[in-house]
Amino acid sequence: MRGIDALARFARRACAVGLGCLLGVAVPAAAGPVADTATASQAVSRPDSGLAAQGPHVRLVAVRRVTLHGHQATLDLVLRVENPSAWQVALNDIRFRCSFNGTATATGHSTGVLDLPAHGAADVPVRVDIDSNALLAVLASLPPDGVVHYRLDGSAEISSTMLRIPFHDQGSVMLRLP
Repeated sequence: MRGIDALARFARRACAVGLGCLLGVAVPAAAGPVADTATASQAVSRPDSGLAAQGPHVRLVAVRRVTLHGHQATLDLVLRVENPSAWQVALNDIRFRCSFNGTATATGHSTGVLDLPAHGAADVPVRVDIDSNALLAVLASLPPDGVVHYRLDGSAEISSTMLRIPFHDQGSVMLRLP
């Protein structure tokens, strides 16, 4: 029975360290599988190797198309998802809220699994339906160069774990009318 208990403790510890590394959370040697997701996007040291692990970075890189139809509008966005860690990661779902020039504009999510190699990146096309009035408020203040400031808030789910890693990004992107 002692051997089974030791094996169970080893398995719990290995799982905690492995998930901690994927989430970017340090798991102390005496700790169990408790992780603080508030630090999930910050780099931390992996307890057994000294390597750093980080959660994926998600940012908006393009607005490909804006389509207005009645009270609804559709935006085709491109998100760039980067994996800064030394381990491959698969993401099941990316959920986000996006605002342009301070106006809450869209919510959306990815579809399908995204496999990211270590230190790799991928562009993810996302189509979101939004209220036309919100979009018109942004378009009314659109500068001549078409550049708007965006804020992206959301989370990414690590495949087969149901664990979500939060992300936040802001920057500028070109918003073009049809």
